[in-house]
Amino acid sequence: MDYDGPAFVVSVVGVMVSVVALLVDIMRRPDTPPETGAALRQTADALAEAVRVQWAQEARLRRLQDPKPLSVRWRWADRLLADDTRNICCGRPVPERLPDGNCLAAIATAFEEVPSRRMVVLGSPGSGKSVLAVCCTLDLLRQRTSGTAVPVIFPVAAWDPGTTPLRSWLRERLVAEYRPLAATTDGTSLAGALLDAGLITPVLDGFDELPPALYGTAMRRLNAELDDGMPVLVTSRTTSWRATVACSDVLTGAEVLELLPLEFAEATSYLERTARPLSGPRNRRTTVWTPVLEALQEDSRPPAADALRQILTNPLMVALARTVYGDVSRDPRELLDESRFGTVAAIEEHLLDAFVPAAFGDEGGERGDSRWRAADARRWLAWLARELERRDAKRLAWWELYLCVPRLLRLAAPALLAQAITFLLAAPILLSSVGGDVFVFDDKPSLAANLVGNLVGFAGGLALLLPVSVARREGRTRTALPRQLTVCMATAAVATLGYGLTGGSVQFGLEFGTVTDGWVAELFGGAVFGVLIALYFGVAGLARHAVPLGLPWAGSPAGRLAARAGSGLLALAGLVVVKPWLFGHGLGTWPTVAAALCFTAALCLWAAAGRQGVRTGASHASEGRIARRFVTGLLHGWAVCLLVGVAAGGTVGAVACAFSAVETSRAPDLNGRRLGHWSHRETPDGVRTVESSTKIAVILVYPHEGVRPTAYPHGSRPPSCDQKCESSDAPVTFHVAEGDLRIVVDGHTAADAVNMLPELPEQSRTWLAQNASRHPLDGFLLPGAMGGVLIALIGGPASGLYRALSTPSDLIRAANPQVTLRTDRMASLSRSGVVAVMTGGVCVVLAWVFASRGGLDHVAAQMWVPMGTAALALTAWGQLAVARVWLALTGRLPWRLMTFLDEAHRRGVLRQSGAHYEFRHLRMQQRLASAAETSREEPRAPVPAP
Repeated sequence: MDYDGPAFVVSVVGVMVSVVALLVDIMRRPDTPPETGAALRQTADALAEAVRVQWAQEARLRRLQDPKPLSVRWRWADRLLADDTRNICCGRPVPERLPDGNCLAAIATAFEEVPSRRMVVLGSPGSGKSVLAVCCTLDLLRQRTSGTAVPVIFPVAAWDPGTTPLRSWLRERLVAEYRPLAATTDGTSLAGALLDAGLITPVLDGFDELPPALYGTAMRRLNAELDDGMPVLVTSRTTSWRATVACSDVLTGAEVLELLPLEFAEATSYLERTARPLSGPRNRRTTVWTPVLEALQEDSRPPAADALRQILTNPLMVALARTVYGDVSRDPRELLDESRFGTVAAIEEHLLDAFVPAAFGDEGGERGDSRWRAADARRWLAWLARELERRDAKRLAWWELYLCVPRLLRLAAPALLAQAITFLLAAPILLSSVGGDVFVFDDKPSLAANLVGNLVGFAGGLALLLPVSVARREGRTRTALPRQLTVCMATAAVATLGYGLTGGSVQFGLEFGTVTDGWVAELFGGAVFGVLIALYFGVAGLARHAVPLGLPWAGSPAGRLAARAGSGLLALAGLVVVKPWLFGHGLGTWPTVAAALCFTAALCLWAAAGRQGVRTGASHASEGRIARRFVTGLLHGWAVCLLVGVAAGGTVGAVACAFSAVETSRAPDLNGRRLGHWSHRETPDGVRTVESSTKIAVILVYPHEGVRPTAYPHGSRPPSCDQKCESSDAPVTFHVAEGDLRIVVDGHTAADAVNMLPELPEQSRTWLAQNASRHPLDGFLLPGAMGGVLIALIGGPASGLYRALSTPSDLIRAANPQVTLRTDRMASLSRSGVVAVMTGGVCVVLAWVFASRGGLDHVAAQMWVPMGTAALALTAWGQLAVARVWLALTGRLPWRLMTFLDEAHRRGVLRQSGAHYEFRHLRMQQRLASAAETSREEPRAPVPAP
């Protein structure tokens, strides 16, 4: 079965057009009708319970209930910081202004009594604003009646008022924290419906954590986008709020109060109640703090006592002091040592420095186990704090740890990781006697050269074809296609030029696409394959810095059913492959590998379909969303890969043709002459043959019935793939007509040639190549165009699958960071497995169809596994693995990184905000960062692996 080049290209394009028409028809399938009913009050009640459970748990982690929160007092702030009284009263009688000195327990009552129900809480650093927000939210929930507004805490640090409208951000945060609110009703998410109905009371915590340049923008958005009558509670540092009011405006309708320093009596009572007791008189309870607090109350108290008294007016410092002196290893009387703690700053720094060791210092105690040494924990947290300060960030994202890896390693790591996973999967095959059936290389240097070329090509392709991040991808959309064309054409030209300069251009012209002779060819071939895989990722829209993936079917029962159906199809494909084995027949290497991959991918997809997972930012209103994303990616991938592939293939053909013409211009006329046991003859119509007078050992591979076999030199290990193979020891004739090389074995069997040219003398090869250079269209350019079609046939489905299954989460769409990591891992494994199976299936079909052209029967072994492993290496989970290894080897972080961060959160050093971690207080982050800066030059030993 032979294929005429132009006719084949036309046929392939016709098939692609037909498939496009079918897919467009599928895309017209109507959306599933949205959910009906608007039981918003019941939804609000369910949300209120979720908020209560969430923040009650956070209060326990902060030990607010042990025994009770510090009773911080407050007063009404400067009238210039609040709105006009008439706007606050909203037409109602002016209430009597409450006296100063109210306690924390009255904050919810004060909020309810403000007619506009808008309030701003100001305070100094560490004065208890965030604790007040938590306590006020829980108190409002206790007072709430069914069907009324629900107070929800929103960390303002996660808002970018310069680019994101307030209501959009509130809606997305609601969906992020409380995933059922992503469901739609009448085309609107439940989160949006609750906001529109006035059933949400935003508690905006940490206004001061916005960049100062955005204070005015944020205030203008608050005043413009909050509905009339919508209640709101805002917390901020006093200095930041004054600066905001000075540069913009007050918050419309808002009353403002200011937290007062903690009263000394309240601080002493709190420390006495929470400290461990000491032995003393039976009629009096004595604690470790008793001598210190008595000394602070004496008239003749030590000079250092004044600084300590001032420290104890700060709720944050009191909480730190409770933890630092909560065990038997420290005595708070040391705080009266004037030589060490004579100033407020000295005591504050001491408490901040001692907090982390104290939090991790209870070896096997009630608060945790002894896996983490206190010194190591402090060093690791200090390094994290310094990284956040360096990036001017307040939130730690596990997927951003990859940015701490050196840039050169970030470029090479995906290729290294992909190759490591590939060889891990292929090790049983490589070690078996049939390893050459799958991985075809001439020798070990050729294999090493191919790996080096693939590493360089893939790393270079990632750097040139993929944007750094998803955010920057939008800015490169218009330049993506020109960039892809330029890079791929340049790579093709350089690879062909390099191969030609090393003496391979003649045989490359005769065996277009079939040369694997020597390490030079493998080096350039590996580089081309690496760039090609990077091209597929670029066309699919991936970025070098990945973000966590969400499960595309999360929130869609029909989508999860479709995922399970896809898992069943993969398992069925695996059963079809192993059917001969089930009936007692032998199973070849390729079927074994393919079946194992199908079953593994089916298992991953089934497990992922059973998880609700982290929700994504996309709407789940349509059951056909995944299918439409696949179709869109497929069409886009076909179009771009066809254009880029034809251009790059044409470049290869043009360069190879030019080299062949130059090198054969002085070829001797061998017509009718003999060289050794080879005779040369040229017919009047230009057909040249070189025939041997002795027997040549050849291996013939028959791909399938009706297709011309492929000839390999003796000693090579061609892929069998259950194909018919036979060895032949007979005279052979090299036959070149219009640039098309054939080998005739024993005078009657015509075969394509793979790596057979080294059997010929060099002059004979040049003489044959001279004929090929006279037919550039058939010998060079048409094979290049067909190579572009092959690239499109592989790249289209791959791009479609990447787009359908690469649905990023909203970065904060999780109850905690561990959920995001687990979801990303599951989505990454299922996506990579499905992509590898589809790519392998497409490559096998292409190898079967193009078997008569030689060389392309290796394409499955060259492409299908790397497509899956490279996709896995470019996920947030894969990049975290690279970061963990690097950071652990350099001693910056522990091997069990996520476990350590979770333990730090449990011990009160970190707090969680969606999928992010934050330090308990910004002051703590700054202090740890400064300590890390001071000691960063000290050598650190790598952390031993567990």
